[in-house]
Formats: sequence, structure tokens, C-alpha cells
Amino acid sequence: MVAITGKSGSITNFLIEIRMAFNIKPFFDLNKMSTSVFERDMGDDPVFARTPKNGVIILNENAIKDSSKKELDNTIAHEQVHVDQFKDEIKNPGTGLDYNVGAGKVMFKGKEYDYSVMQAGKGPWEKPAYAAEKK
Repeated sequence: MVAITGKSGSITNFLIEIRMAFNIKPFFDLNKMSTSVFERDMGDDPVFARTPKNGVIILNENAIKDSSKKELDNTIAHEQVHVDQFKDEIKNPGTGLDYNVGAGKVMFKGKEYDYSVMQAGKGPWEKPAYAAEKK
């Protein structure tokens, strides 16, 4: 078991990672959980938003401050797809999106990619996310 704590603004994040030889099915339905959306200063990061593995959507307050309601809705729809991809991976390993920055790897639907592909926003996990923007 590994416990990781981090402080971001006034929010303290706490994560416990347990690595076992078997999967434990969550006692709650991940699809029924709401997604938290936060705004923060992301410095020079040019993206509208990021979604880390913890399933929250972080909006870049510098990028979205001049955006329209439609652009904001499209951004949230796009990022929600990534939240769902992370949830899929938790429920059924090999069916969703997962990454390990330390190892420099991204897994999507059981296939491995270099983390630089994710950083560039070019992986196959982006196709359904961009399609969600058009709905």
C-alpha cells in the first residue's frame, strides 16, 4: 500500500494505491458518481482543460475566461469522455484509459503508447472525446 498526499490550493488530495494480484469490484456504481469541475491558473498551458486519473475536470481559467458558453460546454463534454475512459479502466482493466507518468506509458484499450502521445493530445482516446464536442 502506498499513501500519497499533495496540496493544491486549499484542497488537500489524498490517494491510497493498493496493488494486488486480483481486482476488487467497487461497492458503488462509478457511472452514477458526479464529476467535479474546478478552475485554476494553469500558467502557460495552452489547453482549455485537463483531466487527471482521479476523474476531476480542471479548467484552465486563463484559457476559458474569454470563451463562449458553447466552447465551455464542448470542453466539459470532451473531458467527461476522458473521465468515463478512466472509469472504464477501473471497472474492466484493458477497456479504458490509464497512464503511469513515472513509467512514461499510456494504456488505452489494452494497447500501450508513449506518454508523449498523451501530452500532445494525439492518442486514439481523443477521437471519441472530439466526437462528444459535436453532439
